[in-house]
This record gives sequence, C-alpha cells and structure tokens, in this order.
Amino acid sequence: MIDITINFIGGGIIGVVLAWILNQWTRLFINNLPSEDYKVSPISTSENNLKKISIFGLYIGMTIFTSILNVWRQWSPEFLNDLILVGALVGLARIDIKTMFIDGRIIALAVILRLIWLLFFAPQEIINSFTGLLFGAGMLYLTGFLYQTFRHRQGLGDGDAAVLGLIGMWVGWHELLKVILIAALSGILIGGIAILKNKQNNFNIKHFLTTKIPFSPFLCFGGLIVYFFEETGFFELLLVF
Repeated sequence: MIDITINFIGGGIIGVVLAWILNQWTRLFINNLPSEDYKVSPISTSENNLKKISIFGLYIGMTIFTSILNVWRQWSPEFLNDLILVGALVGLARIDIKTMFIDGRIIALAVILRLIWLLFFAPQEIINSFTGLLFGAGMLYLTGFLYQTFRHRQGLGDGDAAVLGLIGMWVGWHELLKVILIAALSGILIGGIAILKNKQNNFNIKHFLTTKIPFSPFLCFGGLIVYFFEETGFFELLLVF
C-alpha cells in the first residue's frame, strides 16, 4: 500500500511538471508565430475564462493520468517510454487546436528520445519502430497527395503525416489502420455534433464541408487509445469475447 501511494504521488508530481512544460511550450510556439500566420485578436472575458479552464484541465488531466500510469508501470523503463509518447501527442494536439500548425520540433525531439530509449531498453524493436515511422508518414502523405491531385485542394497537411509516423514508432505499422479508423470516427462524431449545433443558426453545409479543422488531435487520440489498449491487452480481451 505504501508503494502504491508513493508511486501515485510521484507520478502526480511528474504530471504537474509535464503539464507546465507543455503549457510553456505552447505559449512560446504561439508567441513566435509570424503575425501573418496567426492573428491574435482581443480576448473577451468568456474566452479568457475558457483559456484558464483549458490550462486547469491540462494540469488536472496530466496529474491524474501520470499518477495512475506510474502505479501501473512502477517506475519501470516503460513509464518513461509512455511519458515521451503522451507528452508529445498532447503537446502536438494542443498546439494544432490553437493554431492549426504542427510543431515539428516536438516530433523531432520525440523521435530522438524514442530511439535513445530503444537503444538502451529494447534494441530488438528498432527495425519495427522505424518501419512504423516510415509506413505511417508515407501512408498519410500519399493519401493527402492523391486527395489534392483529384480534388485540387489540400485535404491533409504534411504535419499530419509526420504525426502518424511518430505514432507508428510506438504502435508499429500493423496497428496504424486502427489509429486512422479511430481518428476518422472521432472526427466524424465531432463534425456531426457541430452540424447539429449549427443547424439552428443558418447552417451552410457547403461552408461546413470546406471549413478546415485540425486532424492531428484525432490522430493523437487514436494513437493513445491503440497504444494503451495494446499495452494492457484490451484488444486481445475483445477477441476472446
């Protein structure tokens, strides 16, 4: 019981630190964006309150998640590996939601840290990890390229392909279709909610279909779901039933 308490508290402290790093990183990224790419408009009182709630939610969510994660992992090397993935995906999703941009520095840093971790703790997985990286990035890049070729407008950004490649380093190439499926379904669900919400306010279906929305947050969500479901054996349990 004492060990569980120590792991829970220790994981929570790490979660607070990680949330602070992600919040500061996001702020610096936004501040360094060119004014022509990201226009800062005056913030109303309600928007400021929502911003505070978002930051508070980040701290609470990361604290609870890393506490539970450390109770499960118990300071093992896998705990560090999980923190790299979670920190990278949460950071990428947060920045993309706020700015519609992908921060390539997060992806590069996560790739380097993942490779270092593999060299120390699982060198036999390096080839599989690299395959997931290349297959994930290549598959989504090809999809976006074909869409742009036939529809004559950009559907997916190159950053989305890099995010899927990063996820592939953890889940492997064979699990990437699950990630895309979850991302697509969750995106459709959010889009459906937006349709229902805007039907009352002179909703224009053409405007909705041409509105750009960030896709990488859904990829990050799908990547975390698939990774932790695989790690906990949840998918195998579903196959039994």
